[in-house]
Amino acid sequence: MTQSYVSKIDRRTTLKWLTAGLSAPGLISACSPSQPADAPTPVLGDPKPITGIPYGSDPDLLEALVTWERTMTSQQIQLVAALGDALLPQTDDLPAASTVGVPDFIDEWISSPYEQTQSDRQAFFALFEWLERETLSDAGTSFAAASIDQQSALLDRFAWKDRIEPGLEQQADAFDQFRNLAVSAYFASEQGSYWLGYRGNRPSAGDYAGPTDEALSHLNDALQTLGLQMPQGL
Repeated sequence: MTQSYVSKIDRRTTLKWLTAGLSAPGLISACSPSQPADAPTPVLGDPKPITGIPYGSDPDLLEALVTWERTMTSQQIQLVAALGDALLPQTDDLPAASTVGVPDFIDEWISSPYEQTQSDRQAFFALFEWLERETLSDAGTSFAAASIDQQSALLDRFAWKDRIEPGLEQQADAFDQFRNLAVSAYFASEQGSYWLGYRGNRPSAGDYAGPTDEALSHLNDALQTLGLQMPQGL
């Protein structure tokens, strides 16, 4: 049975990532990446083609409308959920990645019409197909249905920079980028931000208390390493 994953990462977060994280983004052709004529049929299904247009350099963060459709197949979403949970499983004080919107964030990222995200799209899809085929071959089941031990054994072949299995360098590069995005999306969620102690966008009650002693001490140390002095009045 296919499980649905509801986005819990707001659209303003996605907009900020796309506009701040992409340098000189350009519109790409509204079609799926070209495949060789003899390419095998994807075991995770054929994703939808890319649609929509980039936001540009000055998006409206108050009206964070998504101008493209998400394109990943349900099988790809299931694999991303399992892969995200292998990286960020549920703990005593934090939920699993799949429950805070990480699969939805990845889908939105690689469905967006930018050159960099489309490069990630091709690399991720190749990684997902490889993971699915290897798990089917070794365990006789999908990656999403495999045990955590089976998933970990497969990921251990390329997840560590100092012991990448020869021939799996492309998988290692794709996984490294996927891990960066998944972890960043996780801690941009409401639960992840709260766990980090981020309390932004809240008014202060009464007069502004100013920076803490710890923050001032850190600033002073940083200034001293630069040969500078703390400004008067701080």
